[in-house]
Amino acid sequence: MLELFEKFALRHQLWRRPLLVALVLSAAGFFAIVTLASSERLDDWLIPSVLLVLWLLQFYSGLNLFAVVPTKADPKHAWHKRVQRNLYRACYHLFAWFMMLVTVAWAVTSLQLMLAWLRIT
Repeated sequence: MLELFEKFALRHQLWRRPLLVALVLSAAGFFAIVTLASSERLDDWLIPSVLLVLWLLQFYSGLNLFAVVPTKADPKHAWHKRVQRNLYRACYHLFAWFMMLVTVAWAVTSLQLMLAWLRIT
């Protein structure tokens, strides 16, 4: 699974800058909505702006995190180097599982929030 995440992140590195720009613009839009909108207009765009910011943040962090996965330990290296490399890779495996769990949980939460938003508007 870790190799799959790494291939995906390396294949989509061209999207890092546009994702960062979109993330900054959507975060600015969120803060503008929160600070400038009246209380009755705040409900109109608060949920979509939160969803957009958090999805962009998740995609951007995934692209950055999994682009630098350490390679597998070489049996020719010293014992402590192999253990260190395996520990680093184990952390990345934990990150990958955490990212999968967060994605599933966030997808369910997004669906529920969008349904609630559609009922409001």
